[in-house]
Order: sequence, then C-alpha cells, then structure tokens
Amino acid sequence: MEDSRKALQAMLEIISWEKLLAVLIICALAWLFLVLAQYALVKLTLKLPKYRLFLSRLYPFIRLFVWGAVIAYAIIGILDPHENLVLAVIGSISIVIGLATQEPAKNMIAGFIIMLNPPYRVGDMVTLSGHYGEVIKLEWSVTWLRTFDDNTVMVPNAEALKTAVSNSNSGALDEMVVINFKLPVNVDHNHACALAREATQCSPYTFLNKPIRVILGTDHSFGQHLISLTIKAYVMDVRLERKFASDINNRVLTAFKQAGLYDNGQDSSKQ
Repeated sequence: MEDSRKALQAMLEIISWEKLLAVLIICALAWLFLVLAQYALVKLTLKLPKYRLFLSRLYPFIRLFVWGAVIAYAIIGILDPHENLVLAVIGSISIVIGLATQEPAKNMIAGFIIMLNPPYRVGDMVTLSGHYGEVIKLEWSVTWLRTFDDNTVMVPNAEALKTAVSNSNSGALDEMVVINFKLPVNVDHNHACALAREATQCSPYTFLNKPIRVILGTDHSFGQHLISLTIKAYVMDVRLERKFASDINNRVLTAFKQAGLYDNGQDSSKQ
C-alpha cells in the first residue's frame, strides 16, 4: 500500500497544467484528423465504388495507429515519467484493472486479433451470433452489423472468436447467391435448366465474370416427387444480394410460367 501511495504521489508531481493542456491538444488534433480521414474515405468510396471494401477497411487500422501514437507520445514525449514510476504504477493498478475489466479486456484483445488475422472485414456479409448482415464498423471491442431489415446489431468481439463465423464473400465485392426452385417431375428438365440459366444471365445484377451453375436434384414433398433446380450465381455487389435474388425469382418464374412448366399452378420457393 505504501508503494502505491508513493507511486501516486510521484505521478502527481510530474503532472502540470501545461502538460495536461498539451495532452488535450494532441487528443483533439488526433480526433479531428480521424474525422477528416473518415470523411475523405467516404467520399473516395462514392467516387470509386469498385474499391469500396478496401477503402472501408482502412479506417480501423488508421484509428488504431493514430491513438497508439497519441498514447505513446503523451507518455514518453510529454509526461516523461521515470522508469521506476511507470513500473510501480503498472504494478499497482494492473490487478484492479484486470478484475474490473475482464470482459471489456477480452473483447479488446479479440478485436486486436481480428484486425491482425481477420475472419471478416468491413464490408463482408457474415453471420455472427445468429445475425446475418454487412460488417459496417469494426471497433476494438465490438463489431457492428447492418441486417437486411435495416437493423444495427452490436456483437462483442470475444463472441466472434469463440463461435463459428460464416463469411459469404471473404473480402470480395461479389458474392455467391443460391436460389432454389421446385418443378413437377414430369417437366422437361433440360428446357427448365436452359430457361433458368438464360434468365440469370439477363439480370442486371449478375456478375458475369464468374460462372453460373444450374444444379438438378430430386425431392419428395407432400407425397409427390419433385425436381429441385438450384441456381448458383454471383451478384456484382454484396449489398445487392436481396435485389438480385428477387430479380432472379421474378425472371425465372416468369420464364417457367410462359413455358407452361407450372401447369398445375405450383409455386417455387427461395431459400
């Protein structure tokens, strides 16, 4: 206890109003720089949509570097404490901090690991803690998702490391979308495959640089045999996933109905 008091007294002796003002000015300049950097990245994203994911992922690293540099400069360059004082203070408060911030500390360490060895990045479509959406912000302690219902979900980073993470695009701007259809077993399946492929190719959201796959299978539902037709195609931007799926459903259903493949009035389903 006596050592702690001495350490606290020595720490107070090195602090002055001039040093505190200098630290506040450095922090204010760092905050202003980060605001301008984020604004510039947003503007660049709008002008260069092809590089949207890359530009969105720069900000967490810029923020980590800036605040790390501010903390290091404030301690070494402005406060300039004695080495023995630093060791004494660390030893005095480490136990208290460790007990009081177990969960926040785990989340911050997990966030640092995610930034260095990322299972996902800003702009990826992921499933975290049962929520599926786009990673819009990656902070030291939490990850923010935006779902297709326009809800914002906060997931602690420690949860992301101890549970399975499903990543739909893994850093790419495009993403595979899987759409299923059911057809009567007696229809011309080759004709159905050709119609499905042609309809998918005509969608304005289809990323044609990657292959379109139409897979056939069989199913038995409600006491009858059905043809299962699965379309696997890539959307040009992960944010257009739902629009792409809706457009493919509309085009394929229209083509099937015009070809008379649904003569019994059956419907298809989207997974």
